[in-house]
Amino acid sequence: MATKTLNIALDEALIKAIDQAVKKDFGSRSEYFRRLALLDLERRREWTELFDTANEKGRQTGITSEDQVYKIINEYKSGTRKKS
Repeated sequence: MATKTLNIALDEALIKAIDQAVKKDFGSRSEYFRRLALLDLERRREWTELFDTANEKGRQTGITSEDQVYKIINEYKSGTRKKS
């Protein structure tokens, strides 16, 4: 796998905390940052999928605004809306 070196600036306290985590669980700073980046990318993908699914459901049910979503939630909470 081809790699590139990145330089980042971190304060000493953060470096110390990272080094403690690295020592305990990761083996190297590089491995720590690789895993951190992969986790972040996966979370972003999951959130994108969630929002895409929710937006599609909203379109299918005729919801066109956040205000409608809040109104529906409040109706469910108060028991004035039947669950479907």
